[in-house]
Amino acid sequence: MAQIIANPSWLGRFFTRIKYVTIEQASLVVYFKNKTSYSYPIGEFTNFPQLKKALFSSKITLITNKSTVISFLNKQQATSLNDQLNVLVASSLEQKVNKAKTLLKQYATSEYLRDSNIPILSKSVFSLAQQFSSAPALWQQYLSPVNVKFLTILNSAATTELAVAELRQQYEQKQLAIKGDFYNKVESNPLTLEQRLSVIRDNDKNLVLAAAGTGKTSVMIAKSLDLIAHNTVKPKQILILAYNKNAANELKARFEQRAKHAGLNIQAPSILTFHALGLKLLQSAEQSPVVSKFTTNPMLLNQWLTQWVSNKIKSDPAFCKTYIDLLYELKNIVSHKPESHHTQTIKNSQYQSLAGYKVQGYQQLLISNWLYLYGIDHNYTQGESTDFYLPKYNIYLVHFNIDRQGNPLFGIKKASYSEQIKHLRKQHKQNNTPLIETFDYNWQEGKLEQRLKAQLQKHKVVANFIGEQKVYERLTSTGQLKQSIEKYLSCLSAIRVEQLSASQLVERIKQSGIKNHKNYATLLSTIHSAYTQELNTQGAIDFDDMIIKAANLVKTGKAVVPWSHILVDEFQDISRARMAFLNTLIKYGDNIRFTAVGDDWQAIYRFSGGKLAFTTRFNNLVGSHTLTMLQKTFRYNNSISEIAGRFVMQNPEQYKKQITTHTQVQSPQVILLDDIHQGSKSVAEKVQQTIATINKNNSAASIAVIARYRFLLNGVQKHLEPKPVSNPVHFWTLHGSKGLEADYCIIIGFEQGKLGFPGEHQGNNLVEALLPVQDKYPHSEERRLLYVGITRAKHKAYLIADPHACSTFISELINDNYPIHIASKLFNKPPS
Repeated sequence: MAQIIANPSWLGRFFTRIKYVTIEQASLVVYFKNKTSYSYPIGEFTNFPQLKKALFSSKITLITNKSTVISFLNKQQATSLNDQLNVLVASSLEQKVNKAKTLLKQYATSEYLRDSNIPILSKSVFSLAQQFSSAPALWQQYLSPVNVKFLTILNSAATTELAVAELRQQYEQKQLAIKGDFYNKVESNPLTLEQRLSVIRDNDKNLVLAAAGTGKTSVMIAKSLDLIAHNTVKPKQILILAYNKNAANELKARFEQRAKHAGLNIQAPSILTFHALGLKLLQSAEQSPVVSKFTTNPMLLNQWLTQWVSNKIKSDPAFCKTYIDLLYELKNIVSHKPESHHTQTIKNSQYQSLAGYKVQGYQQLLISNWLYLYGIDHNYTQGESTDFYLPKYNIYLVHFNIDRQGNPLFGIKKASYSEQIKHLRKQHKQNNTPLIETFDYNWQEGKLEQRLKAQLQKHKVVANFIGEQKVYERLTSTGQLKQSIEKYLSCLSAIRVEQLSASQLVERIKQSGIKNHKNYATLLSTIHSAYTQELNTQGAIDFDDMIIKAANLVKTGKAVVPWSHILVDEFQDISRARMAFLNTLIKYGDNIRFTAVGDDWQAIYRFSGGKLAFTTRFNNLVGSHTLTMLQKTFRYNNSISEIAGRFVMQNPEQYKKQITTHTQVQSPQVILLDDIHQGSKSVAEKVQQTIATINKNNSAASIAVIARYRFLLNGVQKHLEPKPVSNPVHFWTLHGSKGLEADYCIIIGFEQGKLGFPGEHQGNNLVEALLPVQDKYPHSEERRLLYVGITRAKHKAYLIADPHACSTFISELINDNYPIHIASKLFNKPPS
């Protein structure tokens, strides 16, 4: 090819530094008058150069990663140079298009297009289509028709996002057609379309959201078999993580069964719990950890902490006092709430003092405990004008809930309360009976004991500390030691699972509004330190250590992550520690594809550290992903689905799903019954009647009696023992019912109170402070529990409730026009 040179035009000789422009060795080279030059490699051109002619000269715009304009060129020479440049650029662009085809096939047609590969396609494929759209005539003139057609099709999507969506959809449709027979046979029933898409979609991160009875386990098994059967990966490259050992065993058995049914003689993938995975990684690094006896036998952990606390109480006066002070935690009460709220709060807050009294005020508890600790005999005078009476000294003691300005707390009317105080003082003065007064501001200022001690000394009351041994004996005999140990064990578990540092511990408790948050944090840190020291003494680790140590081995390269695919079951219940472990595996693995399978509507294990936000805020906390919802259920009918789904979706934090059911009915299949029998409350008798009704219609149907608390089931079960029926009858707690099903379910325990459903106060304030933060919707986890309970039923769900102390859940079902069958006139619905 003859060398073409473009010189400046006669006008350009005065306005440009350019000497001439030419093509040399696959580059456009610009030579300058100062004897320097600059090269533009043809391979870096992303589009054809643009030639623009003016009256006396021409200019050429070069398009690489930026636009460069070469002006004031001789018009005729510039045209010749541009024509030659177009031929060379066309050859380069042909190569780029062919490369784009290869990349597109590699990343978008041979496999599901992953988020991590989109930047590659954006740079080398989608950008070409954009350049093509800017100058289609030149591309059509110089490129081959087949490549022009390719670019035309590629350019049909207006944005990269639309192009990605279209490519993924094309891949899905292709796989659905190719593997249709496989998807029909891989499970006992043909997979639904949503299940098939869950199997096909193989992004870097995938979230499969199920609903009760929609076959999420089928998805996990089918996805694993699909990857192996179609030679995508080897079994050893797949890791399936189950919530617990029973679930892992069930998945193993299910995989083997379905593989055999599909005629696949293949090895099962790694199906493990998180703890078993941690142990496997430790062993792969030639470490043989000893698992603590506390892990395998929780009773031993209880015994150890009981002994440790007992020894500290008996030997450390400061610890003994702190432990007593922290037996009950008090939350800050916001004074702007209505008076009725505070009255109910005080009414529901009963504290047992060391003297054996159930006092209703936290400060009364502190006073009673102090009197007991210093050997001062006293009576609690609940319901009377004073709080305590000291019989040995004939002294009365009253605690006034007022601040230094005389303002009462909790929205109590100042005038009436001030009048009560005046009347009480006047009465004792007239009767000549000593009255010791303490005030809320004494406690607020940290001087309650100081005030109490000074007043008692003034009245010559003898106060002598009873001693740490007697304190220990009293805590043991009243059951308060046992109760507090259980609380602190739950706190210890939360600290370990949430991996809380000392500063995070303080902050969590402080944020919860608990008084004395620093003292609680110090006590818990002391217990945690003692626990870790005990593990060191044993030369052992617990399950939490196992996960942390395994993650560290992965980070340092001492343990290898051999998997290409990780599937996690029951993802809605994943804890912070497990998520951190999982993130480590993904980060240090080789292009791992992660699939989370779960149901945010069935997240009911927050007490074990489950952090639902990882599911409901997956995009923010886990990463960009492909979402698939399983919304076709074969378990229950449309009546159960409509009521349960609408009920759980009242919480705006829950995903919105449109559940369809295989079984369609015309009448309500959720029935509300009262718990009254012959004029008296008898849940057990009403359960018996309901079972008899079911038995009459279907003597072989399975029945489940479900309750929030085990003790409710025990009473019903004992009542039914002498009256057996032919139906198989199961007794499940709501938590224990998850994953199970029965033809008919009878749910009991719908009443008000702490042990009602929902409970007015669930859990312990201190433990609650350490557990994962939950959404603010009222009774959100209890609401999900009821969803779980109702959806255990295939045909009908019976709700037996107290009509006189109506549960808020039952009131909602009645008053908000849920399509339930109200089979009792005792539930009065207000007029619309």
